[in-house]
Amino acid sequence: MTVHDRNSKRSRQLRLVLMAVSVPAVLTGCGDDQPSGKVLTSREDCAAQTEIAPAECEKAYQQALVEHEKLAPRFESEKECNDQFGACQPAPVAANASAGSHSYMPSMSGFLIGYALSQAMQPRGYYGIGGVSPLYRDYRSGGYLRPGGELVGKSSGTVYGKQGNTALPARAMTVSRAGFGSSAAARGGFGGSRSSGSSRGGSWGG
Repeated sequence: MTVHDRNSKRSRQLRLVLMAVSVPAVLTGCGDDQPSGKVLTSREDCAAQTEIAPAECEKAYQQALVEHEKLAPRFESEKECNDQFGACQPAPVAANASAGSHSYMPSMSGFLIGYALSQAMQPRGYYGIGGVSPLYRDYRSGGYLRPGGELVGKSSGTVYGKQGNTALPARAMTVSRAGFGSSAAARGGFGGSRSSGSSRGGSWGG
């Protein structure tokens, strides 16, 4: 066997070893145990975290504020809003609203940055951003809810798998005693199993 033949054989063996190592890593990356986003509670958190480029984090915060104004849940009763979230504020009056109509919405208590899965292993060490969602913390459960009422988790920090989903509802959800067509579901309050309208956007997985 020549030197060239021996080198070629070693090269083929090395490629096989690398393939055996890399395949499980790719499959693991698709699982629910992989980081898919981060819950931050304030603009100041952008400077403290290390997973997202600070400038991109700041842009995400500003985008979350924009989505909050449009999509924060609307309560017909100020008391019911305060009972769940506290410190609720009058919601902006829609242009087509009838005279004298009022609604209330919670303050944004955090925001979720969803990682773009296709950019999850950037050489510079930061995750790419796939989407952003404002969050609302339920006093009763301590959970962070997206504008559609879905629970993300009960603490800030890294989230995994589908928790990083930043899909947003097409419009703000209205919460009332009558609920969304089901009085039984309505008693669970915003964040229960009911939902109205379709989602838009969404970024989990990039």
